[in-house]
Amino acid sequence: MVKIVTDSTCDLSKQQVEQFGLAAVARLYVRFGKKTYQDGVTIDNGQFYTMLKTNPNFPSTSQPSVGDFAHIYQTLKGEPIVSIHVSRDLSGTIASAEAARDMAGGDITIIDSRNVNAGLALLVITAAAMAQQGATAPQIKTEIESLVPRTRLIFVVETLENLRRGGRIGAAQAFLGGMLQFKPIIAVKGGHLEPVERVRTMAKAVTRLKEIAVQDLGGASERQVAFMHANAPSAAEGLMVACSQQLKLKEPVIIEAGPVVATHSGPGAVGLAYIV
Repeated sequence: MVKIVTDSTCDLSKQQVEQFGLAAVARLYVRFGKKTYQDGVTIDNGQFYTMLKTNPNFPSTSQPSVGDFAHIYQTLKGEPIVSIHVSRDLSGTIASAEAARDMAGGDITIIDSRNVNAGLALLVITAAAMAQQGATAPQIKTEIESLVPRTRLIFVVETLENLRRGGRIGAAQAFLGGMLQFKPIIAVKGGHLEPVERVRTMAKAVTRLKEIAVQDLGGASERQVAFMHANAPSAAEGLMVACSQQLKLKEPVIIEAGPVVATHSGPGAVGLAYIV
């Protein structure tokens, strides 16, 4: 059976990784000052959010090493592997995966999700389901690559400061001027972060997220939607409930942004991903 590999920016919990049948997760790193932690291994979400409040150093992030990927690929060697990862434009993760593939050899297919967090998670979940149903690596590659441009992730952040300090703001830089107390809604488009619109309060922003999703998916057949949050579970649950009143949701998933993603989104972010 094809083995599905991803990275920790999908932010699926260890329980969800097991539930969906993923073979391995390459862990990224977060650094506070001179100390480096491995996402989900030497630092968990609770510890990270506490450190974000108490540590005087602003965190930075880095991709898994080539060695990290080589170890995963060597462990799974003998089986075809489909490795699906965070957008190349947001992280060097795919470059590490490609270098490790060249070292390890074997049947390894690497796919750029052009997404992150819940958007990446939806693609990974789809790939894992196909693998369990007996699909081949080429079949999974074809299907997932067809879904990549149709996968949407939209979210609202409390502030753009984390994205600015983390160097991931991209075109959302345009939002910085005159932000005042507005809450920016951001989408991942073409692998980049793009500004959508500004809303005055978080509550209105969450309502707007629902409206955008309903506009994109309204009247469609049952769809799988993943809801994300950064230490704001009640906001994600509220968004899920609001969406379920107007959309046919198939086994919705709630994902908490882990240390790497939350370094850039900041605490309080909430959003959702779906495939149109």
